[in-house]
Amino acid sequence: MIWVAWHDARHFKIRNTVVLALLVLYLPVEGVLGFQHLQGDLFAGALLFMVGFIMWMLRALGGGDAKLMLPLGMHLGFDGLMPFAMLLMVMSVLLYLGIVLSRVMGAERGIGGWMAGMKETGKVPYGVLLAIASVPVLILNIFMIA
Repeated sequence: MIWVAWHDARHFKIRNTVVLALLVLYLPVEGVLGFQHLQGDLFAGALLFMVGFIMWMLRALGGGDAKLMLPLGMHLGFDGLMPFAMLLMVMSVLLYLGIVLSRVMGAERGIGGWMAGMKETGKVPYGVLLAIASVPVLILNIFMIA
């Protein structure tokens, strides 16, 4: 997820190979546990993908971000959806405030300039927020299983 965030922040793109790799990675991870949560994981993946697809159709999200939501939801599982949604909401608000403040302050360089550029171009690397919101939940899931 760190690589997804880094690549999306720099190129505004999430590669299909990354999405497929995350899907394939789900199998051995859950296979070790005997696919105990398969239905909930599939539901979570489908739900996040549907939300992502609708947002993509409304041009509020990039296609790569929408595709990333399927494997992300499967890895988070049904129980991880609410904490993920809460973290994602907080991160989205913070990013929006950062974009507005950097624009108001006239930032041209560094992270402020990067954020001000988002306001000008309308492009936001939402994969970064997806990654930041998902990592704590994924770590908690690991500790809850052990």
